[in-house]
Amino acid sequence: MKNKFFLTIYIVSIALALSSCNYFEQKKVVTCEPMDSLPKLEQCAQNNDIQSQYNLGARYLNGVEAPKDLEKAFYWTEKAAKQGYTAAESNLGWLYSIGGGGKKDEKKAIEWTQKAIKKGDVIAYSNLGYFYSHGIGVPIDFKKSVEYYQIAANQGVAEAYQNLGVAYLNGKGVPKNTQKALDMMKKAIDGGSQTAIYNLGNIYSSIGKNEEAILWLRKAAELNLVFAQADLAGKLAESAKTEAEKQEAKQWLEKALAQNEPYAYAAAGVLYSEKNNVFPINEKKAYEYYMKAAELGEEQAQTLLALWYWEGRYVPKDEIKAVEWFERAANNGEIKAARKLIEIYEQGSKNIPKNKARKQYWESKLTVIE
Repeated sequence: MKNKFFLTIYIVSIALALSSCNYFEQKKVVTCEPMDSLPKLEQCAQNNDIQSQYNLGARYLNGVEAPKDLEKAFYWTEKAAKQGYTAAESNLGWLYSIGGGGKKDEKKAIEWTQKAIKKGDVIAYSNLGYFYSHGIGVPIDFKKSVEYYQIAANQGVAEAYQNLGVAYLNGKGVPKNTQKALDMMKKAIDGGSQTAIYNLGNIYSSIGKNEEAILWLRKAAELNLVFAQADLAGKLAESAKTEAEKQEAKQWLEKALAQNEPYAYAAAGVLYSEKNNVFPINEKKAYEYYMKAAELGEEQAQTLLALWYWEGRYVPKDEIKAVEWFERAANNGEIKAARKLIEIYEQGSKNIPKNKARKQYWESKLTVIE
């Protein structure tokens, strides 16, 4: 896929406690372990065992031996957090940051994360680093972000190494260094990070090592990571020569699309709009996929959709709609969209007047996110 970015999504570790809870039922002692059956763990949680409440919330958060359910994750995590369970405080901060259970609140995300940090929770340090790198509840500050990632990495948090790898790759808060990015990703993989497997594949792709890229993307795709499945489909579509390779590309795209993930729709849009060895150009399909992804908030699709409206590709030229989509993409942190807005507001056009204030606004935003 062209112009890929590297995700720094932090998957909060479950960090399941090894202790158990006891409650009495019909004069029998029942013991709950973190990975017991869901009904059994729920019974412990309902009996107000804090560790079980935390573990149950974590399982629903990550979809481990339970369906992924952010509403239930929020419910049980909040119960444990309000009773002072440190790991639950950290997870509750994360849930507030992503709007788990429909309760997005960046201020509360920071408050709960800092509560956990005060008690020395290492996962919370990594989460706070992510918040600083994305401007969630705090101004974007890449140096602070790296500092918090490093604290967590020093204590063995795999995803902190993964996010440090992204920082070194892009030169955000540290000097750009591809070798260090590779080293950090490998440390993250050794520590169990699946996201790092995906990003390692993308780093190899960015430096032209396509065999290594496909190897690692396939490993991540086989773990059902939708981003890897979509990118692997794109990578194979670029190089496929045999019918078997072409079929594999199609299968990975189908698997990614089946997960109803915005990034997969954006990837499909690119594959049907740009020449490759597998997917024939079909602008109708591409537009439909871009629109699906854009409406779900995927910033790359929003940018590409805006460009189509700006240029009049497949759809009638509509500068006003184009600017609306550029603004949405730029507000989601898409650098290309912000640059295009600066150009538009500086030069003006038939339907968009010059606007010095808006130009300066996006220049100031661009300085922060670049």
